[in-house]
Amino acid sequence: MTTSVYPDPVPAAMPAWLRSHAWALVYWLAFLLVLEPGNVLRASQAGQLLSLPHEALRILVAAMLGTTVTSVIQILVERFPLHGPHRASHFLIHAAAAAGLALTLILASCFLAAWVFAGKWLPSWDEMWDQLMGNFTLLMFALAALTALVQRRATPTPAPSDTPAPAIDVTSALTHVEIKRRGQVISLALSEVDWIEAQGNYVALHVGAEQHLVRDTLSRFADKLDAGKFLRIHRSMVVALDRITAVEALANGDSLLHLAHGDPLRASRTYAAAIKAIRETKR
Repeated sequence: MTTSVYPDPVPAAMPAWLRSHAWALVYWLAFLLVLEPGNVLRASQAGQLLSLPHEALRILVAAMLGTTVTSVIQILVERFPLHGPHRASHFLIHAAAAAGLALTLILASCFLAAWVFAGKWLPSWDEMWDQLMGNFTLLMFALAALTALVQRRATPTPAPSDTPAPAIDVTSALTHVEIKRRGQVISLALSEVDWIEAQGNYVALHVGAEQHLVRDTLSRFADKLDAGKFLRIHRSMVVALDRITAVEALANGDSLLHLAHGDPLRASRTYAAAIKAIRETKR
């Protein structure tokens, strides 16, 4: 039995990319409307009167500009999820990306404001510096919140821990998956996989230092595996039982699984009963 990296051609009422950009537009509109009273107050203190049409157009253009970074954030979340054993390094990648995106959005907004509202080709250095000093931190916060929302939407809701998973017939369990390697589609034996991780709308199969993506949710993919060879240890991770060399109990009830190759994996205390059974066999 195999599963493919390519999605099934199921028609949707609205394309996924359009849905994601639609809710991102709503997010940016809400964010900008929350800030608008402060803009009106500062303009009033400076003796300026902001016209409603001007502000409505400015907010709409700014929201559409912010929405353009949604695809970039989705790609980053899928490639560098904020969970799992590498979340610390992934957090630094997201922070650097947010800083770069914030700077890009500020510069783009300065040029758009100059073209649309000031009737000139280039903004002044003072205008760009003022926008950078006034909005960089706010944009970093907005991008961090958007990243968290994208991560939340991409992470499947785990089934209740007290509900036993239905038994799977070993003879029908998944043994191979189709992956792309060096531009070619090959069949990868699951016996080569060390552990499996959820990454957005994909599962990442870790084979030594390599990683292969399969389009599926972790819950659905895990249901196809042989329960005698693979174990769910976290809502976002599954591990091959024969790769576990030692189990280390942690103070908070979690466990640290040491593998034959690679970094150890942190197992959630939600799966404590299964982990305890493994720990007994490894003593």
